[in-house]
Amino acid sequence: MTNEPSSSAAAKNSGTSATYAMGTSDHERKRLMRQGAILREPLAAAFRAAGITSGMRVLDIGCGVGDVSILAAELVGPSGSVVGLDRDPASVAWATARVAEGGFTNIKFCAGEFGEFSDPQPFDALVGRFILMYLPAPEATLRFLGQYLRGDARIAFLEPDFTVPSCRFPSNPDFSRYETWMTEVFRRSGARPDMGMRLYRTYRDAGFVDTATMISHLSGCGINRQMIDYFVETVRSLLPKILEFGIATREEIGIDTLADRMEAVARETDPQWVGTRYIAAWARKPAT
Repeated sequence: MTNEPSSSAAAKNSGTSATYAMGTSDHERKRLMRQGAILREPLAAAFRAAGITSGMRVLDIGCGVGDVSILAAELVGPSGSVVGLDRDPASVAWATARVAEGGFTNIKFCAGEFGEFSDPQPFDALVGRFILMYLPAPEATLRFLGQYLRGDARIAFLEPDFTVPSCRFPSNPDFSRYETWMTEVFRRSGARPDMGMRLYRTYRDAGFVDTATMISHLSGCGINRQMIDYFVETVRSLLPKILEFGIATREEIGIDTLADRMEAVARETDPQWVGTRYIAAWARKPAT
């Protein structure tokens, strides 16, 4: 995956080329909403550092059920606006219903491939979360979408780096094994588990300048059932692919009791823990 195409043709075909291993079920959409809440603050900090502020017009790619778009809309305020783009019409429908229920009037969503997007009005920012890792040629996608950005516009993305495992003290070999299952599913499905560490090069190759980065981790002490449930629901979304790839058996996983088992271990060991690292990077389009 190091020799990635960078032609405009690559961008035209750069929806989510890697298999989205978590699927497109209603369960997964609910999991994405939980993920959006958990990762809201790290993403908000990155967007603020990138200079996304009141009055901007923002394009959110891979918008899913709308969490990133909603956050961006809150930052740009009523004088700004957000367009969310996703290839899955059902997720777009969920996002549209959510913003209507929330009373947002400065967000609209559309379904389609990134390489087929067009808009007559320029954007001030291009954003996304956990999306570049799935694209066959992310630099080509950013270069293609960059033509719809004003000069000096900002881009900001948050992507994982699963090559750096989470850490617990005392250690928990079972939890480490569960994480290995997840990373292996991403790798075998064609995603980039290390996309966070590729952001600077991707931005540079797409023609953006002045890149800066921020690293965040989820962390805590002792038992956190919210985080256990989030982890288990992620495993649940990945379960069909875990089984398909022969990474683990249904009996090894024991998905229906996994959360309770993890909580029991946490009660016994009372650990301090630091989760997978996420890397946010932002840059700008040259003014000329």
